[in-house]
Amino acid sequence: MTIAMCYLSPEGVVLGADSTASVTYPDGTFHYFNHAQKLFQIGDSGSLGLLTWGLGGLGEESYRTQIAELADSLESDPAKDVEEVAQRWARQFQSAYSSALAGPIARCKELAAKQPFQQNQASPSSRSEEEEIEFIGLREGLVVGFCIAGAVQPNRRTTAFQVVFEPLSDSVNAVQVFGIPFWGAPNMIQRLISGADPALRDGILRSGKWEGTEDDLDAVMGQQQLSHAILPVRDAIDFVHTCIYSTIKALKFSSLKQICGGPIEIAVITTDRPFRWVRHKSFDAAIAEGDRL
Repeated sequence: MTIAMCYLSPEGVVLGADSTASVTYPDGTFHYFNHAQKLFQIGDSGSLGLLTWGLGGLGEESYRTQIAELADSLESDPAKDVEEVAQRWARQFQSAYSSALAGPIARCKELAAKQPFQQNQASPSSRSEEEEIEFIGLREGLVVGFCIAGAVQPNRRTTAFQVVFEPLSDSVNAVQVFGIPFWGAPNMIQRLISGADPALRDGILRSGKWEGTEDDLDAVMGQQQLSHAILPVRDAIDFVHTCIYSTIKALKFSSLKQICGGPIEIAVITTDRPFRWVRHKSFDAAIAEGDRL
């Protein structure tokens, strides 16, 4: 899992992510590695960056390789804007995704064709309890998302697009994002900034205790929103770091799985300069961590 975010401002775009990657063993337990890379520059130069969250890899096919191949194609055939870059990525990665995960995707679709599991109502057309658990694991575990952001000259204004791949969907399109999107494990920041996350909101609405409308509840919650003015780019960098760091610490001191952690990586693309790393771990980061013990 991941905490990743993108901050769009008039001065440019800030991208950030943690570094924890998890591996699930057959018995359902997790093992964590804290030096994965989830934020990439597209190419050796230029003004494009890519964030990823969700599924951490395609087996023997590396995201790093896929991104390098995208950069190669852009060098030989430049895109006219960021949206075209994102749409190219959607087509390129969809081919690798559907090929590398053909077996699990087919199994997920097979289970999706059955009716949901119902306690004490076994039916040949329904998923068994074991199949229901397997289906949920595949449906959620095979999701991977990407945010491609930056600028394509001669247009210097930065934009961002989200591309999400799911096992039950055969078509993928890039969707423009606005504001301050969070991906992976956003509930901690949603609680901090909005006073509640969507799960709490839905719980209140389903409880039968709330007598108003959904809009009424949103209006009450909106009064607790921690809003701020448009930030200068350096303060936007601070905001991105604060959000990711807060999520890591909140999970550390909770009873939840430690799905976020490791070094925080941040990059900025301003309207007057190309992609620049603000914080980027070196290749000896895991070794250096051991030296500090």
